[in-house]
Amino acid sequence: MTQPLLSLRNVEKHFGTVRAVDGFSLDIQENEFFALLGASGSGKTTLLRMLAGFETLTGGEILLDGKDISQVPPNRRPVNLMFQSYALFPHMSIAQNIAYGLEMEKCSKSEIKRRVGEMLEIIQLSHLAGRKPDQLSGGQRQRVALGRALIKRPRLLLLDEPLGALDKKLRGDMQLELKRLQHEIGITFIIVTHDQEEALVMADRVAILKDGKLLQCATPRDIYEHPNSRYSADFIGVMNFLPATLRQGQVIAANGQPVAAQLPEGLSEGNDVVVAIRPERLQVAAYRGGGGPRGRVLATAYHGLDLQLHLQTNLSSEPITVRLTAQEAEQTALSEGDEVELGWNAKDTRVFAA
Repeated sequence: MTQPLLSLRNVEKHFGTVRAVDGFSLDIQENEFFALLGASGSGKTTLLRMLAGFETLTGGEILLDGKDISQVPPNRRPVNLMFQSYALFPHMSIAQNIAYGLEMEKCSKSEIKRRVGEMLEIIQLSHLAGRKPDQLSGGQRQRVALGRALIKRPRLLLLDEPLGALDKKLRGDMQLELKRLQHEIGITFIIVTHDQEEALVMADRVAILKDGKLLQCATPRDIYEHPNSRYSADFIGVMNFLPATLRQGQVIAANGQPVAAQLPEGLSEGNDVVVAIRPERLQVAAYRGGGGPRGRVLATAYHGLDLQLHLQTNLSSEPITVRLTAQEAEQTALSEGDEVELGWNAKDTRVFAA
């Protein structure tokens, strides 16, 4: 296997007694779009600032192309950081904003003109090169900030919540735009976000952080389908958790019935567990007196592409969420108060210690 572009080896950052980053190790490959995902206080922004050189390490090392850059100052690292605020110069045109870094490097005027023209083509803003930032939309300003960060051709581009200031529709558009630009330019992107959808859409791999530690690192699909902890399962997407117990080689639900579930490793007879299952993996039908799990529709929520049902069952004190496609919703035709039967496949479950 080729040497990773970036290696973090047992990286730590302490603020007094607080361990913001705690023994973090990770490899990131060349041209990878990588997401650091976690709740507020998980350590993801601190980690990004250490990569940029704005925070010193308490311990460990950061290797870029096999060389330790832990003590290299920010302006000497082949790394650029794009802030959420964009920080564009309001008195400069788009072209001048993008050219600024090259001017600071004393590049020739002809080279600056050529590279700025190329970057304007890439970010698709050539026709607006003479405008000022306040004459642009939020998405256009975001692309200008991205162009300014990329024009110096860093080995690594760090993005700190870059889409946080955009509305929902524009965020969706810019997620695809960022992915396009990353593939076209061929630079490794590391994005920090608390938005799970953003990470799943854009990233080649996702790292989930909690309390400064790495919980799981995998492709978006693997993290969604095969979470390795209850926290990961709960943090990504919507998940139903059903309390249960291991008895006689079976998973027994709160109502005393065996439920379809993959038996977990490392747990023993009598252990309390939770069965995790995604809403779209549940099947429902009108109740016909069967002996399986049953529930009552508490509420429905129409989302256009799908219909969410909220069910009260004897499997859990908390309501269970079921997601039906538009076609399934038409065929099932359920409404509030209806009694339903529930079903699912064992392969679609994950079981964790309670």
